[in-house]
Amino acid sequence: MPPFSPDYTVAIVDDEPILLEELGFQLRRHGFKVATFANAGELYRHLAVNPRVVAVLDIGLPGEDGLSICRYLREHDKRLGIVFVSARGRREERMEGLAAGADAYLPKPVDLDELVLVLRRLGERFVPEQPIASRPEASGVVAAGGWKVDLSAAQVVSPRAGIEVALTLQELLIVRALVRAAPEVCTTQELGKVLGMQAEDLDKHRIEVIVSRLRTKIGRQTGEAFPLRARRGMGYYLSIGA
Repeated sequence: MPPFSPDYTVAIVDDEPILLEELGFQLRRHGFKVATFANAGELYRHLAVNPRVVAVLDIGLPGEDGLSICRYLREHDKRLGIVFVSARGRREERMEGLAAGADAYLPKPVDLDELVLVLRRLGERFVPEQPIASRPEASGVVAAGGWKVDLSAAQVVSPRAGIEVALTLQELLIVRALVRAAPEVCTTQELGKVLGMQAEDLDKHRIEVIVSRLRTKIGRQTGEAFPLRARRGMGYYLSIGA
């Protein structure tokens, strides 16, 4: 049998550094690719460019808690693998976690063999016919009003001259969110979330500045207008076309 070598990442979110390090170490020994994060913002930034993930969440996190993270992830991807590993083990707490959209709820200290089996089972969703592979951005390149948006290379390419414009991390996070929402509007709240902002600290002006600078940069470098539109009082959207 070939060695276990998954093409997805196990993303662990926990604010206990020792547990985070130990669990990550143990899962790597079992052949998993692992990324560790201390809060929701770090996870969202990772997901923006690495969508093939099975998430392992604690509940008691600083800022946005695990239940809120789970609901957000489940809302945006119905088949994403989500597992709670928490010291909150009462029946009503487990039921709340499962109701939020988790696939499994395991108590701390976690049985590593059980967790490994759950992660491998959830990882089986990452096959060519599954939703991540069928999304328009799966190849890394999508069309937007004649433009090419290359998410894997973090750049956009102008339709007439084929000029490549590199995106910063913040610009990439916003463009990727717009691509996933297109042709619908991506609200400022959703954009704030992918940038790691908490709901109570949403900075609409910062988002406006990033969008404005992105449009200006692309226009200056290519001489063409990137099809990123504003919907007053709602957010932004990308005009998708051939």
